[in-house]
Amino acid sequence: VADGMGGHAGGEVAASIAIQALEAGFARKPTVVGLVAAVQEANRAVWQAGVEDQALRGMGTTVVAAALIKSGDTDRLVLVNVGDSRAYRFHAGLLAQLSVDHSVAEELVARGELSEAEAAVHPHRHILTRALGVAPAVEVDVWDVAPVEGDRFLLCSDGLTNEVVPDLITSVLATIRDPHSAAERLVDLANESGGNDNITAVALDVLIADPA
Repeated sequence: VADGMGGHAGGEVAASIAIQALEAGFARKPTVVGLVAAVQEANRAVWQAGVEDQALRGMGTTVVAAALIKSGDTDRLVLVNVGDSRAYRFHAGLLAQLSVDHSVAEELVARGELSEAEAAVHPHRHILTRALGVAPAVEVDVWDVAPVEGDRFLLCSDGLTNEVVPDLITSVLATIRDPHSAAERLVDLANESGGNDNITAVALDVLIADPA
C-alpha cells in the first residue's frame, strides 16, 4: 500500500513509482535484506523523479508492505513501513497495530506529551516525519512475524483509519470471511464516514502455517 502526497498528480506518480520499484527490487532478491533494500530503492526512484521534474518537486509517498519469506524450513511474514500507512494483525479476536506512524503526533505520544486519544485529533497528526522520496535515503521499519493459522493481516492507508474506529475495523475483520470482501467493506465504511482522503485496504489471511 502506497499513499502519495504532494498534490494530486505528484502523489499519484510517487505512489506508482514506489510500488513498481518495490516489486522489481524484491523480485530480484526475495529476502528480508532484499525487501528493505527494495524499499530504499523505491525511495531513491521517487526522489530522483522529483529532482528531474520540477512539476513533481516535493512529492513523496508512504509505503507499508508484507512479504512471505522463506527462512530455513519455515515461512516468515515480513512487514516494512515508512510513513503513516498501517499494518494490523487480527489474532484470536483482537486487533493489534504492528506498525508505528512516522508522524509529528505519534512522536509526541512516544515522548509522553500526548495521549493516543489526543493524537487522533491533533492538528498536526497528518504531518509526516518520514516518507519515501523526500530525501535521498530513508530509514525503514521492519517486523518479522511468525504466521499463525487463522490470523488476518490488514494493510491500509490513513484514509481508512481516520474515518473508521478500531472497534468497527475489528468487527468487519471478524465477521466477513472473504478477505477481499472484508477490505471492500472497510473502504465502503470509510467513504460512508466522510471519505476525506484516499482509502486503500488489503486484507491477508493465513490459511496454512508452520507449527509454532
